[in-house]
Amino acid sequence: MNARNGSRAARMRVAGGTTAGGVVAGLHCWIDGHDAHVQAAVWLLLAHEVWPRRGDFLRACVNRSPDGEWWIDFPAARTAYEHGEFDAASSTELAVLDLAIALGTDRFRFRAMGPGNARAIATAVAHAVGADR
Repeated sequence: MNARNGSRAARMRVAGGTTAGGVVAGLHCWIDGHDAHVQAAVWLLLAHEVWPRRGDFLRACVNRSPDGEWWIDFPAARTAYEHGEFDAASSTELAVLDLAIALGTDRFRFRAMGPGNARAIATAVAHAVGADR
């Protein structure tokens, strides 16, 4: 198992003094060529702009491998979320993080959906958030 996939021996937790810009740039590099569900999760977090700048999030689940690659440990993010480590965040921030974690772990098996189901899901979500109005 390599650092990208979660080997604890081959990674380092984010330490104090890490710049948000460095993490953001590193995450952009990490998702290049990654699975679509991971790309979507990271894009959501980066577009929201809150989580890549929060120290509690960085310490809980953002990692840097010895070769300098940044990555998010989505199962660790879920564990921290469920244990209330992010409870100081607003309800909207928590909702965005919850969705990003679900995407990053492929909780809903989106990558296995056929085109018809994928379109139906995208349409339903767009409607739920009012994006189709």
